[in-house]
Amino acid sequence: MSPTPARLRWAVALGAWEPSAPEFAFLLGLLAEEERAPVLRFRQEADQRRALVSRLMQRAAAAAALGLPAAGVVVRRTRGSKPYAANQLDKPHAPNWNYSVSHEGEYVILAAEPVCICGCDVAAPRTARPRRPGQPPEPLEAFFRSFEQQFTAREWESIRFAGSEAEQEGMFRKLWSLKEAFVKATGEGLGFELGLIEFQLDGSTASASVRGEPAEGWAFHLHELGQGHWVAVARAPLSAVVDAWGGFKATFQKTAFAPGEWQEQLHAPEPPFTMLSVGDLVPQDQRAAYAAAGGELL
Repeated sequence: MSPTPARLRWAVALGAWEPSAPEFAFLLGLLAEEERAPVLRFRQEADQRRALVSRLMQRAAAAAALGLPAAGVVVRRTRGSKPYAANQLDKPHAPNWNYSVSHEGEYVILAAEPVCICGCDVAAPRTARPRRPGQPPEPLEAFFRSFEQQFTAREWESIRFAGSEAEQEGMFRKLWSLKEAFVKATGEGLGFELGLIEFQLDGSTASASVRGEPAEGWAFHLHELGQGHWVAVARAPLSAVVDAWGGFKATFQKTAFAPGEWQEQLHAPEPPFTMLSVGDLVPQDQRAAYAAAGGELL
């Protein structure tokens, strides 16, 4: 078994990061040319930073897990926009290695799994959501109404009976992140109706049903990051993947499992999230140049 890490839980807090133009340009240059335009397509600088860090994180994760140089990582997307490392290589320690990324509020996160399909999502409090300068957060009731169809009646009961407004919003974020993690695992994209999925929480884990039927072969874990952000990580069966073009499924190198082998992967201990800096995502051989461009190495 290779010592190379494959089950990753990474997070970068961006709240205090204010890159200079040279630092931003240097980091952008670490991406493949086709990855740069989607970053610059965002109009707001904060959104550009999140998109940039997300893409740097994907390259750093694939490099760490698969033993590749970051510059050699080939990132592709399914038709539903699920990213994956498309490099053709033997990976017996992580035969189906895949990952999921999410960014909202103060955090960019990545979760990766060696065998199970992975999905993750970070849900930020209302106070961290984009709004005009000086504009107060949307009232909680109005905020909830805009998501009325995305939760089942039982889930709304869980939210409403959670306690104070802060506790209700916390329950909302837990359930929302779970739903998004489910969809990000499958790669189905925006077309899936979130109201068809129902979650029941049990401490830091959860179970799901889809259209009233239990979701077999799945596992869900919740993590609380700082400043009221909740993260959900899903481990899913290979059969859950929606991949119209077939490129993602072509990277799977283990599709048959001995009795108990799948359950061992599905219920492996859930690691905590490791907090990284932006500098941690820069390849070692580029760090001196990054510092010269104004980047901070901790």
